Parts: sequence; structure tokens; C-alpha cells
Amino acid sequence: MDILRADKLTDEVGQTVEDMFEYHKWDTDQTNSGYYVRRALADAVKVMIDHVPPCPDRSAAIRKLREARMGLQQRYHAPGEVLR
Repeated sequence: MDILRADKLTDEVGQTVEDMFEYHKWDTDQTNSGYYVRRALADAVKVMIDHVPPCPDRSAAIRKLREARMGLQQRYHAPGEVLR
């Protein structure tokens, strides 16, 4: 369900929004995969801190990596969902 294109609050849209804000426990495979994704993103931030001087662009890049982590976690929750 692509809620970003919804023009009405239908039952399906409302249920999708409610589900987006629910806690969904990961299974073992998701937990293992999530570990590697988080490590890679954390390593990227560490490299930027070590090799890129502080500046607005570096700050924005770090924020985007944090956003990416949150977005990738969402994929485990709803692998077929299309968010645009």
C-alpha cells in the first residue's frame, strides 16, 4: 500500500498507517542480516569522521546514513511494501 499517494483515509490506508507504527519483532535471520547492515553503515560513518573534516555536507551525509538504517529496518517489516 503506497500511503504517500493516498488521497483518502480508507480503511486500508488507516490500517497501513497503524501497522507502520507498531513494533514488529525480527526473526533470527532478520536479526543476523540487520547486524551486518548496521555494522556497514556504522563503519561508513566512522570513515567519514576519520577522513572528512567537519562541515555541513558531512553532517548531512551522516544524517542520511542514519535515515538509511531506519529505512532498511522497515524493509524487514514490510518487504513487499512500496514506499516512494
